[in-house]
Amino acid sequence: MRWRTGVAVLAALLAGSTGAGCSATVPGTGSPARDAALAALPFDDGERVLAGQLAVLRSWDVCAMHDVAAAERASGAVAFALRPVRGYDGCEVALESAADGALSYVTIEVAELVRGPGAPREIGGRSFPPVAPAEEAHGRPECGYAREVALGWGVVVRGEAADDPAASCALAARYLADVLPRIDAPPRRAAAGTDPAFAVGEQDPCAALAAIVTAPADVTVTGPRTCSAPGLAVALGLGQVEVDVEGVAGMLPDGRVEVVDDAPDGCTVTRQVSDTTLLVPSLPYLFRETLAVTAPGCDAARTGVDRAAAALPGPLPAAPDALALGSLEDLPTADDVGAPFDPCTTIGWSAFPAEVRPPGVDPHPFPSPVEADTLYRVGCDYASDALVSVVSWGPAAGAYSVDPAARPGVATRFGDRPGLEHRAAAAPGQAALCLSTMQLGNGLAGVVTLARETQADLCAVNRAVLEALAPRVP
Repeated sequence: MRWRTGVAVLAALLAGSTGAGCSATVPGTGSPARDAALAALPFDDGERVLAGQLAVLRSWDVCAMHDVAAAERASGAVAFALRPVRGYDGCEVALESAADGALSYVTIEVAELVRGPGAPREIGGRSFPPVAPAEEAHGRPECGYAREVALGWGVVVRGEAADDPAASCALAARYLADVLPRIDAPPRRAAAGTDPAFAVGEQDPCAALAAIVTAPADVTVTGPRTCSAPGLAVALGLGQVEVDVEGVAGMLPDGRVEVVDDAPDGCTVTRQVSDTTLLVPSLPYLFRETLAVTAPGCDAARTGVDRAAAALPGPLPAAPDALALGSLEDLPTADDVGAPFDPCTTIGWSAFPAEVRPPGVDPHPFPSPVEADTLYRVGCDYASDALVSVVSWGPAAGAYSVDPAARPGVATRFGDRPGLEHRAAAAPGQAALCLSTMQLGNGLAGVVTLARETQADLCAVNRAVLEALAPRVP
């Protein structure tokens, strides 16, 4: 997720320098959160109470709880993305310091609460206990505080400031104070306050289970998006199918993705169930709405997906004033700058050597931010675990050149086109990189690649990309 820094380093290399049925009361509101309609299933009393509470939480739109301007004030940085995390139930604002490029994050999520170390935060005369870091934090200095709701669940606000636990806690507390009114009166998914609006986000997984089998017994609810009975489990999700689900992914005839995981204890079929998707900065996969069914065999699981998917709603139009998800930057397109090719679509990941591509059936590049002193005018970020590359176009001028007298490098050719290749020496503690440019009839194509976890020859990677591009551009 946190690949922004690598892309920023690459962009700097192309800058102007020539160097390198139940209601729940929410504490603090004094009134029921809402009436929650439940599937007509034989829940026992405890399961029914939990199912009702989770239906309330499922109705809340966590991305719409965010206030991007408040996140910028709390962090002193500029927001560049608003994106889901941990499925439907989490959402983060990603920010970058204009002074030094340091990254910070604020996250809101609906979650089961696990108490963390430290003292509660007092805000507006109310006490908010600390929570344990998310499992995905992997040692990063994340800090969060909970607004408890009921039954061990609540809304968590997290902060993360690079390598500074104390600053992370201060960031979380400042941001919680700013967004607390939105948490106390949660925006509803039905209001479609984000764009795109994910219609499957409020759906009841137990209703999906009821569509598969009549009169199931011993129904168990294990979370807002999961419901099971003996021999059958249903889960609704929002995720990047290629990296979040075990098994083999493939494209269906309608262009949606399906993953089949045939394990000894049951077969799980996970299918994209809507055409509402989201591409966000620094991540190579579309977020997709999914339905997963686990059954004793794959035929039964597929049949279950077919039945349950038929009962799901169609697209939900975003409200006129909806908060846009994804990139928060004004990113130029090829048409905006008169480029002879689109760095994101004229070529794709197939132009890169197979060993450095991200896995999956359709990883996507993402448009690059372009600063005022950047030599290229339009670019596209290609990020995988192996490397980060920026493919770009710009007018030939000054240091943006294939002339080794104007910019460091060795004259070469890509196909029948003149070019320049600069294999930059890695500074101590820095990753290797290569910058290659190719002359076009109108301006230059460029590729700059930074190693992450690969021993591949980066200049050979650039060459593969430019030689794939050369015959496609005048």
